[in-house]
Amino acid sequence: MKVTTLKHSRAHAQFLAWLLLSAGCGGTVTSSTGSPIAVSILPKVSSVQPLGGVTFSATVTGTTARQSAAVTWSVQEAGGGTVDSAGRYTAPSKEWTYHVVATSVADASKIDTATVNVGSAPLCAGRAITTPCICQGAARDSGYCCSNVWLSVPCDSGSPGLLNPDYTTTWNPGILADTPTGNPLGPDGLPVRDTACPGSPVSPSQASSLQATLSACPWGSVLTLAAGTFTIPATLVVPSGVVLRGLASSGANATVLSLQAGANGPVVAIGSAGLYDQTCYANRYSGSTNLVADAVKETDTVKIAAGITTFAVGDLALIDQPDTSIVQRGDCNYFKRVVGGVYYSISDRVEIAAVDTTTGTLTLTTPLHWTYSASGGAQISKVMDVVSSWAGIEHVWLQNGNNPLWPVGPSYPGAYAGGIDITNAKYCWVKDVQTDGTIVGMLATLTGTYRCVVRDSHFHNSKLYGYGVDNYGVVVRCGAADNLVENNIVRYVDIPIDFSVAGGGNVIGYNYADNSWSLTTQGDDSFQVTTIDEHCSFPHMELIEGNYSPHIGLSITHGNAGYFTFFRNYASSQFAPDPIVWALPDVKQTANIACFQFDAGDLDLTVVGNVLGSTTNPALAVPVDLGTAVVSQTYMSYGGGSAAIYSFASADDIAATSLWATGNFDTVNGQVMWSSNITTHTLPPSLYYSATPAWWPAGTEWPWVGPDRSPMVGTLPAQAASAAFNYANVSDPTCTPNVSSYYCLCP
Repeated sequence: MKVTTLKHSRAHAQFLAWLLLSAGCGGTVTSSTGSPIAVSILPKVSSVQPLGGVTFSATVTGTTARQSAAVTWSVQEAGGGTVDSAGRYTAPSKEWTYHVVATSVADASKIDTATVNVGSAPLCAGRAITTPCICQGAARDSGYCCSNVWLSVPCDSGSPGLLNPDYTTTWNPGILADTPTGNPLGPDGLPVRDTACPGSPVSPSQASSLQATLSACPWGSVLTLAAGTFTIPATLVVPSGVVLRGLASSGANATVLSLQAGANGPVVAIGSAGLYDQTCYANRYSGSTNLVADAVKETDTVKIAAGITTFAVGDLALIDQPDTSIVQRGDCNYFKRVVGGVYYSISDRVEIAAVDTTTGTLTLTTPLHWTYSASGGAQISKVMDVVSSWAGIEHVWLQNGNNPLWPVGPSYPGAYAGGIDITNAKYCWVKDVQTDGTIVGMLATLTGTYRCVVRDSHFHNSKLYGYGVDNYGVVVRCGAADNLVENNIVRYVDIPIDFSVAGGGNVIGYNYADNSWSLTTQGDDSFQVTTIDEHCSFPHMELIEGNYSPHIGLSITHGNAGYFTFFRNYASSQFAPDPIVWALPDVKQTANIACFQFDAGDLDLTVVGNVLGSTTNPALAVPVDLGTAVVSQTYMSYGGGSAAIYSFASADDIAATSLWATGNFDTVNGQVMWSSNITTHTLPPSLYYSATPAWWPAGTEWPWVGPDRSPMVGTLPAQAASAAFNYANVSDPTCTPNVSSYYCLCP
């Protein structure tokens, strides 16, 4: 048996346990070489019309010279058709899903099964099954289809507990251990690096040779930068295993990295230079391989055909599947694999922990966040480009990054970030970085990343405002999975925090996201834009916890999303009063006012333990009216209208009918609203921390927000830091608006 492994504490232990079990002597028939008899049938899944036919083949391995390598054929279901001794199957007249079985003559306990879908039954579109349809790879005529998982009970009635396990996953994001060194992580959850790179510290006068010095740094070292402004000639690329560390990200002793005039690209990048968004697409993957069995959520194994040698321990890979009926792609045809006109909108970046080519078993370092259906065409593909790892960027101020493709180039503004671009990377981090109003485009991106961290940073303002110019804050995209965005300030951009075709398991935790910007035809920002949002289908299984974010939503501008959990956030539907709005009128917002905005087609969302709404009544013991938007007036709004706690497209849209909401305080009802269908009324402090995090400031209550706290809204460290910052002193307040085009360009 050929087995290779990756030493990862949990995955390694589980894999060793599997080996011990598989090596046991529980009656397995073996050959003289010790290999068990195994049967493999092809094709694994096929579709035929009634009375049609398909021919199967079977291979038997592990027999001795005296044992037969033949099989007998049968159909599992009575009346499910016939199969002859040569594997030729003839379907019955009834449309249904049947199973053809090949049984070893040498050992009748060794079988393999193929699935045959007879007829043209559609995929189940609704949740309650009323007419025959395909769910979880098989035809069904009753029960419930819940995200392509068949259940005998309604999708949202499976748990009386606080969370519905069908809607949620286990969140354990970021860097869990410093595996290359074995050293403990710091209190911020990041690797501790203190070995100086030769040439440290670098002075601003050495800016022109900074990339050469950085590229020569040995693995595990830190290149330190002195205070002052480094005018760099091109994007600074941080190599694997190296930390780029300035003195401070703000103030008189700040280390400023500024892209020189005329240069284009991000200021700093981790990942292959020039790869950027191209890592999202099919031509950047190799060896795309069909799954031969479902890869089930909360498990860490993927089954492919035996003998495939594409994958190796430590590889990054993408597991994905063709769009099902739950995906409303809209115009989102990008940031995902597209093969032969088939779109793969649901995906997760994964890391390979172990490979067994004999059984076709891939073991992952992290359990999956979605069930990937073999019969639905799920595949796993190897990342083709070199993956960056264990690189960090700390304590710097970034200026003058620019996307050269916009507004005059042939491409689009979302190709890469203007500030920090992290692409095709694992176990990398950003800590205490500032970007300001000199940056064009997205301020920070996590593109196709796995277990990367962005924390303790301040992303604010953008040089280019307007619809369609991608002036976002922090963007998680292209299957990026298990990343952590924590304790950041993100303000004065179109959408402060955004998901685009993100994978699962990502956590947006304890950030202050405020003052999203839009320019209306009246020349002001009276239309309220979401502060945390998604912008390209189909991000899923994400946790939004502990944030101060006035207007949280899942808009369907470019397709829908599902399976998000919103826990212990404060969403008031009122932005902070603007100290500066680029010389435009600062008026009270009157349109699109909401705490939560869930558009048509969003589904299976969880909203628990949040404090919601604005009020003029101090007796409600929440922050009172900020005066920047209409005070909350309606609990649930359908199709627009009054300032609302929840905004839905309609009362019968799946976003409303599938909502799992309980234990939230809102200012319209003036009380905590508990669902009558959910019996648990105890809120845990966190869904991804088991205790107060080590980085949380001493003397500050944690959790800082929740209906079970007194006061219900306490102090969020990121919001307190933002309140002490003078934005007018670090951003050029001039702006030339083009109101008719919803556009504003600052020189």
